[in-house]
Amino acid sequence: MPLVVKDSDISPKRLSNLAVRRTVNGENLMITRYEVKAGAEFTVHRHPEEQMGYVIRGRIEFFVGEPERRYLFEAGTFFHFASDEPHRSRVLEDSLVIDVFAPPRPEYVAEALTAPPVD
Repeated sequence: MPLVVKDSDISPKRLSNLAVRRTVNGENLMITRYEVKAGAEFTVHRHPEEQMGYVIRGRIEFFVGEPERRYLFEAGTFFHFASDEPHRSRVLEDSLVIDVFAPPRPEYVAEALTAPPVD
């Protein structure tokens, strides 16, 4: 049975006064919708999950890898981070971003709306 929901059906996770995340979890992947305000910063981190994303609106400065490389992600930008690739970001304009993780990030599962198992 497919899972079909509106973002208003998903409980938001407030990360700070500048960032809110909504998450939907499947068996083998997870999708998140981030609403972030200008000035939000995400410290350098890495995770074993592969990550792909898309910037719907706004501008975000990302710093990726070792040594760090700077990228400017604007509306219409797709991106990919390999497993365990260090990255951090600074939000330059109010932004809306979709991230997909495979497999799902365990630390997000408790907050996620979970899709039913595939029959």
